[in-house]
Amino acid sequence: MMMERLPERLLLTMRRLLFDMSNLKNSAFPSLPPSINSGGYLAHTVDLSIAANLSVASHEVFTVTGLVRARLWVECTGSVTSSGGASTLSFGVAGTVAEFISATGEDDIDAGEIWFDATPTETFGAFATLVFDYLSNGIDIGYDIAVEATTVGTLVFHVVWEPLNSTGAVVLGPLTTL
Repeated sequence: MMMERLPERLLLTMRRLLFDMSNLKNSAFPSLPPSINSGGYLAHTVDLSIAANLSVASHEVFTVTGLVRARLWVECTGSVTSSGGASTLSFGVAGTVAEFISATGEDDIDAGEIWFDATPTETFGAFATLVFDYLSNGIDIGYDIAVEATTVGTLVFHVVWEPLNSTGAVVLGPLTTL
């Protein structure tokens, strides 16, 4: 079956809607209209049962170049487990793997929850509570697994980003060492 491309006008309208939302406007330059040619949304689904993703190590989820504003949140779509029950996960940046979320026991990260702290139980909450809003100047973003490898689980890492200089960009990371 052949997929039809959405009409260009509809694509432009969808992009405008994404960047016109009040909580996504560039608060540093509120008088400037949002650009439909820069920034965007990415989601990186990480299956923690795949060998490359489950190892005790840091894993790069998003590669950042230049200066960007990034709004990040993590959705658990499959409960995280490990064979010995001792695995911990944290979420952060290169050099500080627990910048956003400190070490969290794998048995605390359950399907349907938004992982935003070391004791996640939220399935609903305020944007300001559940979403990390940071500037990054070329510092990559990822998660870290410590103590023992995971055996199962699925996390979806989301980012809405906008460039703050001419080289600002975010792309999906390779899930290799952060």
